Amino acid sequence: MAEWHAGRGALLAAALVLSALPTVLLAGEKRPKQIKMVGLTTAVEPTRVTIVGRDASEVTIVCKEDFTSKVGVGSQVTAWYTPKDGVNYLDWLEYPLENFFVPANEIRETIKKIIILPNSSVPDSQGIVDGIGKYLETNLGWYVAPRMLAEEIRRRSKRSDSTLAYIDPATGQFNMDRYLRAQRALIVKLVSETRVHAVLEVNVEQVQARFIAQVAVWDGVEQAMATKAVRTLALLAHLPEDGQVPAATVEMKLWGPQGKLLWSNRRGFAVLAVQTGLGNKFRDRLLIEVYQDQASVEKWLVMTLGTLAPPKTSGCAPAPTAPEKGSDR
Repeated sequence: MAEWHAGRGALLAAALVLSALPTVLLAGEKRPKQIKMVGLTTAVEPTRVTIVGRDASEVTIVCKEDFTSKVGVGSQVTAWYTPKDGVNYLDWLEYPLENFFVPANEIRETIKKIIILPNSSVPDSQGIVDGIGKYLETNLGWYVAPRMLAEEIRRRSKRSDSTLAYIDPATGQFNMDRYLRAQRALIVKLVSETRVHAVLEVNVEQVQARFIAQVAVWDGVEQAMATKAVRTLALLAHLPEDGQVPAATVEMKLWGPQGKLLWSNRRGFAVLAVQTGLGNKFRDRLLIEVYQDQASVEKWLVMTLGTLAPPKTSGCAPAPTAPEKGSDR
């Protein structure tokens, strides 16, 4: 009797294994394989992007996120996507920090006057916003209208400068469509009332930057977040510390008169904490301190806004016989 029960138990166990085996194999066969693709975008729509790969193959990928205000047509991107039931679903998209949605020469030809619309979650950010305005006046010849006009018009339009206002409380999801509609309405109002050709939205936000061996890397920049003495001590002590540090990033969007996005750029600006010793010894670094290094700020402005400026001409011109007035470009 005991042998019968033992034999029956073995048969049941074998039956369970055999019944589960096809399911496991079937699940293994159906598991979609993620594909990586590097190429250029040929179309960017609210729910999909189309990419031409290096081998000239073209793939359309369905997205859960709207990339129309982040990725321009012709941008080089890297996409990871998963095919399922004949549809390619986006898992992750890497795209440039800077995007031109219209050619740079068209921007320079059509824009002569702008107004800056600032947003900030970082104290003392007015300095970098002023620096951006001065750079555009000096290097592009644009007239920059007083910023207080933009802030007053935004206040009167009762449009919040916080993205939190566009989170659906029922789902907790950010409503990009509602945000863009409100943004475009404000842009059109700003252009109409201030009689400018475009609006430059400047958002200074605090982010967390990853650092390794006392060097922070984020949003296209890298900065030492410790003095040379501390870095030397860490090197001698073989302590390549890593972690996260608060930092400021500047995101800019240039909007045309009808609320069309013309250009965008996102660039890390400055670390907001400095390591003062080995281990977790940090002090706050205010933006006022950053502005004291004018050469570094100017270098950042050229790196971030330089592609908007007219290209410098090269070549030798004959020496004038008398002093002339003109551009040094």
